[in-house]
Amino acid sequence: MSNEFTNSCLGKIIILAVIAFILLIVAIATVPSEEEMRVQMADNIRECIQDNYEKRCDPVDEVFNNIRRPFTEADTTFNDKEILEIFNRNNRIEIYRHTLFTTCRVSNHLHPEGMREGIGIFGVVLPFLNYDDFLMTEGNVRGKNVDRIIEGAIPEMDLGDNPMLKPYHYKGNPDD
Repeated sequence: MSNEFTNSCLGKIIILAVIAFILLIVAIATVPSEEEMRVQMADNIRECIQDNYEKRCDPVDEVFNNIRRPFTEADTTFNDKEILEIFNRNNRIEIYRHTLFTTCRVSNHLHPEGMREGIGIFGVVLPFLNYDDFLMTEGNVRGKNVDRIIEGAIPEMDLGDNPMLKPYHYKGNPDD
């Protein structure tokens, strides 16, 4: 009877539903708390800043770094208090808890709606960090607000007169 049940279509659907239900219960029970998510993401962000501080990583390196970050911790010998102070001044970490997972968004002036930088599911925090999403410097683009953006780009020149130029009237009606 059990052999017939496991080989039937209804039996396979019921087995799949039971497995999905068990995974659902495990996912709900192991959702990282907001505090755990904040601590793990702060460590992952510190690692991302350390990796990109002296030389910038290319996108392939960022993917491999994101794969290894859940299993490693940031280097404590790296003096990054000033850099983390700049990060905390210009960026904001927002944690959102959902039923099955927790997400982390980093918002700043470049991305006011926030960029999803991590997800916590089954008790593991998976980072999707990219150093280009962080705002690490802030200041004026121009020296003073009254400076011109491009100095002398448009030369002052006489374009001459065009005798063929006359006022345009829609369908000959001077009122339109």
